[in-house]
Amino acid sequence: MDREIEIKLEITEKDYEKYLSLLLENGSSHTKKEQNDIYFSPKYRPFFGGDVDDECLRIRIMNDKYILSYKKIFFGNSDEDIHLEEHESEVSNLEQVIKILECLGIEKVLTLHKVRNSFIYQDIFEISLDNVFDLGYFIEIEVKNNTLSVSDANQKLKELTSSLGLSLSSRNLDGYANMLYEKLYEKKN
Repeated sequence: MDREIEIKLEITEKDYEKYLSLLLENGSSHTKKEQNDIYFSPKYRPFFGGDVDDECLRIRIMNDKYILSYKKIFFGNSDEDIHLEEHESEVSNLEQVIKILECLGIEKVLTLHKVRNSFIYQDIFEISLDNVFDLGYFIEIEVKNNTLSVSDANQKLKELTSSLGLSLSSRNLDGYANMLYEKLYEKKN
């Protein structure tokens, strides 16, 4: 099982520019990517619009590459237990994969577009600054050291978040796709 341990926070455009400048000076391995994500949901077990939307299925289109991904979030008993299970594979024929999913009763729900600036920071973190169209600006900090326990990795995330002057009160556990779904379909009260 592949796992991700990360914190995603909503930030202002001003903070986005501030952290971009900081990371351009202090980060390494800077990459800038445009990502278009097509999200899908089974008709028989919807991934969107429920009380807890903890799974997603997407195809990411990036530089003429197509990556099929499944993610599931595990909340655990505390913030120290939160992590994601992720499985992904590159696919060669976008149209055929979409047809296969449709034949299985899995339908396209939405498309999300973002520009992502990513950096390696302190040799342990990947920090991504995202401009998500129709949603705003975000910072995502992921621990890239898989030898750490889930609890230890989450503790390191909290320490870095605090040292960067970020507040966990703006933590986003919904994910971009769920946020956009709620905005498009007005599912939140």
